[in-house]
Amino acid sequence: MYILDQTNEWDVDLTEFDVRNEEIKNQRKMLYDYFVMKASTLDILVYNEDHLIKKMKKFFKNKRVKTDHHGKCYKFFLDDVTRSWIIANNISECTSVLYDENNKVIADINRHVKFYEKVNLPCKVMLVKDLPIQLDFYMLEKDRDCDVDLKVQAKSYFISTDYDHIEQLAFETIESLYSYPLSIYIETHDGEQDQMQRDWEKYGVEYIDSGQRVLTLSSKGMYHAEVPGFFLTIKNTDGLRGVFEELFYLAYQNDTFIVSQNKLEIRTGRNRIFKSDDEMVLTFDHDAQGIVLYTAQNFEKVKSYFTNNMITHVQQGS
Repeated sequence: MYILDQTNEWDVDLTEFDVRNEEIKNQRKMLYDYFVMKASTLDILVYNEDHLIKKMKKFFKNKRVKTDHHGKCYKFFLDDVTRSWIIANNISECTSVLYDENNKVIADINRHVKFYEKVNLPCKVMLVKDLPIQLDFYMLEKDRDCDVDLKVQAKSYFISTDYDHIEQLAFETIESLYSYPLSIYIETHDGEQDQMQRDWEKYGVEYIDSGQRVLTLSSKGMYHAEVPGFFLTIKNTDGLRGVFEELFYLAYQNDTFIVSQNKLEIRTGRNRIFKSDDEMVLTFDHDAQGIVLYTAQNFEKVKSYFTNNMITHVQQGS
């Protein structure tokens, strides 16, 4: 399997980013046009039908096909006139799947541009077994909202990807950054203290009162419910997988979920702070839209942990 190399590690504020971005767009169109000329049919997935798609539906033979996605999918039957129109109007940013005369996929164009034959085109392509996860980096020298205090002044690296890949990214990053045993700290909900201690005993579960309180409604009225905290010791890959299967929902719903090599020190209370002597601590952004790394390491060093991924966007915050 081949893919277009869409790596762009230049900061978005630099001219070099724009140059590289334009190069990627041109190569994407080049590949799209190449496979349009070879294809017999073309599926296009749309969420909002723009004027180009409406024109295509009006003038060229097509039919609606079922899809598991929320959008609509149209299959276009390609002849010379249709191919020429597509190339002239550049729809290469559309999510598309191209098929040969035997209804075999020859190219799949989404965030990745994926195809199955070697092409003689001036494009930078990669031969891969699996699709690399595409990453966006956003870096802050000083994060005022950070509640993790490392021994040295830490930067904040916000690393995001497609929502469908966030668990895989988090899992692989944890295994890359840390060795076993490692420590995970989570916060759950009032009333779960006993159950958590029973269910996670083999993880050396340790319960603490985080000092956080949440205004909660019960049958007896409003009260300030405790937010219980738990330390878990993860001894191996199976243990980490078990935590992800059973507890990763906490990250999705914005409950605290922090990974470190060694157990964090915690100063409890309304403005609780986590302290660590580790070089790097991992947690999650809002709704687990990305992972957050707290570390004093520079970007080049942090980037080296993600060589199996594809960095497509880098931005330095103030």
